[in-house]
Amino acid sequence: MSAVVELAPDYYLTNFRALVDFVVARYERLLSADERQFYRAFRAMDINSQRLYVRLLSRKGVPSSAGALFRLGKLSYVEIDDLTGAADRLVSAGLLLRDPALPLAEILPLYSKAELLASSPTTLPKTLKRQALEQALLERGGDEVDSLGVLLADDAVLAVQGADHFDTFKLCFFGNLRQDLTDYVLRDLGLYRFESYPLDRQHLPFQSRTQVEQHLCYYACLEQLDTAMEEGAEAIVALAEQLPAHSEGDATLHRRLDRLRLTLARQLERLEAFEAADQLYRQCSRPPARERRARIAAQCGEVDVALSLCQEILATPHNEAEQIFAESFGYRTAKRAKRLAGWDQPARYQPPTETVTLPPEPDRVERLAALYLQGGLPPAEVESDQCFYVENCLFNGVLGLYVWDILFSATPGAFFNPFQAAPSDFRTPDFYPMRREAFEVRLAELDNDNLARRVWSNYREKWGIANPLVAWEALSESLLELALARIPPEHWQLLFRRLLNDIEHHRNGLPDLILFPAEGSYELVEVKGPGDRLQQNQRRWLTFFARHQIPHRVLHVEWQQP
Repeated sequence: MSAVVELAPDYYLTNFRALVDFVVARYERLLSADERQFYRAFRAMDINSQRLYVRLLSRKGVPSSAGALFRLGKLSYVEIDDLTGAADRLVSAGLLLRDPALPLAEILPLYSKAELLASSPTTLPKTLKRQALEQALLERGGDEVDSLGVLLADDAVLAVQGADHFDTFKLCFFGNLRQDLTDYVLRDLGLYRFESYPLDRQHLPFQSRTQVEQHLCYYACLEQLDTAMEEGAEAIVALAEQLPAHSEGDATLHRRLDRLRLTLARQLERLEAFEAADQLYRQCSRPPARERRARIAAQCGEVDVALSLCQEILATPHNEAEQIFAESFGYRTAKRAKRLAGWDQPARYQPPTETVTLPPEPDRVERLAALYLQGGLPPAEVESDQCFYVENCLFNGVLGLYVWDILFSATPGAFFNPFQAAPSDFRTPDFYPMRREAFEVRLAELDNDNLARRVWSNYREKWGIANPLVAWEALSESLLELALARIPPEHWQLLFRRLLNDIEHHRNGLPDLILFPAEGSYELVEVKGPGDRLQQNQRRWLTFFARHQIPHRVLHVEWQQP
């Protein structure tokens, strides 16, 4: 059992300093004058003031037009000496604002219901709900409101300043505004270990201030998304017009803008604002933009446009799912319009299937199926059939071990900070093209010896380090030994190519089990319990196996009746 790790009381300050120092060391030329002043002001503070500031900056607080609000009298941190003095120094430095002039409506949420009732100049019913109570206090008006404000002001209110500047630091460090300092904590607790990869300036994701501003603009638009979606088509179109222009070479921003436009356009579709939706889809270069345009065209009776889009997809498919859609939707659309010339009904592969009846057990159906396939024995004796429950872990894991160095290579824009389990483009269509040459060389040299050498070397040297393809606990040595010995290199190469070409969609849907018969070779087995059916990604994998003579079958399990 691993030892319990105790973090220092102010671990958060150490992590915050590391973050802002990292950004200044690498991006100072991209920071605005106000952001550089924010950094200098913070770094000039004494340790207790720094602790208090980071504590407050990291907490939610009560939102207001002056910044997140806190009551000084309600703050208590054992590691901070002279909290009031620390607050005074932060106010002097401009990092906190004391008692900002705010409407009473923004101040009331700082206080409990009991405090508001006690502070009211006139008696109010205790049965009032919180919202009704605040509304009643605001409606009193005149001297009563002034009196209430005086009573509430007995406890100093602090408004955190500089949060918008820190957003720029977070963006430069994490590459987004969703993450926080939790990754540091997990590292400090020993829950995550990260690979060491280059973070030199020439490969940094942000190379200009314009890029930074465009990403900040994107996140400002993202904050308005829920409101726009609720308000309707006009608000959605207005939000789409606020999106920043795409920067040449900034694939991350391009992906984010595409994703947001797809979300907005899909809602416009639901609202039957088809023309506006189509216009937004036209600005997107990734799936499912062309698919949605084809569906809109067909729904609006524009059969020629719908079929033309399907033909365009078939000529230049972005991924396998898009191609399958075009084949199926194009055929159905042409059939309805009685224009089947040039459109064939897509063939649907039926994999070899076996149905077995097993006694019901509380264990997972896949593990019961594995015991059945190996004759009820655990996978231990080489003479017997051996079956392992691997699902998506085996082929992904061996690929991750085989291309480990390429995965963590110095690729422009791939790494923002030292705490990434994967390059930032890992789950995107850009992942393979950005490393195409290296991957092609590695796949071309794949043979039994080369594969085994690299896999075992990284398995032993990198054990426990985060890798998006490797689930360490699912890769036992006995499983790896059999897989590397039984699966021919041409099969590994085919599997790796398919995974790399669309890693986001293809790393799932692989068969549950791998069977190693006593006489040699191997077989992949997809298990389906009572009432379960094959999913589309599983069907695509099974079709791929059939095309390349990779042994496979589907095992349907039914329960024995009592």
